[in-house]
Amino acid sequence: MTILRKESDMLATLNRLIDGIPLTEYLDSDAGIARGVFFLVHGHTGNRTHLHDLATRVAAAGWLAVAVDAYKHGERRAAPYFGTDGHAQAMAMPEVLIHTCADLKHLTETYYAAHAPHFFYGGTSMGGHIAFQMPKYVKAEGIMPLIGSPDQYRHFAVTKYPVVGLAGIERLKPLLDQLEIGPDYTPYMDVRIVISNGTEDPVVDYRFVVDFHDALVRAGHEKVTIALYPIGHVVPDEMQEAALAALLD
Repeated sequence: MTILRKESDMLATLNRLIDGIPLTEYLDSDAGIARGVFFLVHGHTGNRTHLHDLATRVAAAGWLAVAVDAYKHGERRAAPYFGTDGHAQAMAMPEVLIHTCADLKHLTETYYAAHAPHFFYGGTSMGGHIAFQMPKYVKAEGIMPLIGSPDQYRHFAVTKYPVVGLAGIERLKPLLDQLEIGPDYTPYMDVRIVISNGTEDPVVDYRFVVDFHDALVRAGHEKVTIALYPIGHVVPDEMQEAALAALLD
């Protein structure tokens, strides 16, 4: 456990390695952790340093923000993420999703349950995919997926098809089946869900989040919101701030 840096008189960051999982904690001493613990995961091929601005905002809003390096990423980077083989990396993503979800469950139940009883999960792109998954693994109070997708089968069969092809989809089907959400939405019905996506995004198709949102509403969910922006695969300040405000509403 080492202090990374003190950002200001109020914000401090702390690097930790817990059971092989690298993470950074962000704590605003003025805001405290009254709202609980908020885990954040970065995008595919990225690392937790990319979450600095978002984690700072989350901490300032009263959470202990915990930015995590996904499986095979960041400080625990492993093949195929040393190179630039896009096909191999796309094929590895479902395993990364499942393993990182299990990591977050482990961190939540084994370590952070002592900090607060309330847990939130968010992230960008691949981290958004993971946020969508987490109510299947733990009792989440809220999730905040940014430019992510809840439908990994269609994400691969449609959006990533040019990269992985039919043979890749067939090979990945057992893992994609594990990532399916619904048609039983019971784990999601008491979770505050704030969704944000871009309508011009070539990487993550916003139509899949619209379908998910509408299915939850039909099931009687009363705490799900969606915001669509005329942008591509980016997470601007406006999106981050609006999503946090919606989560706090």
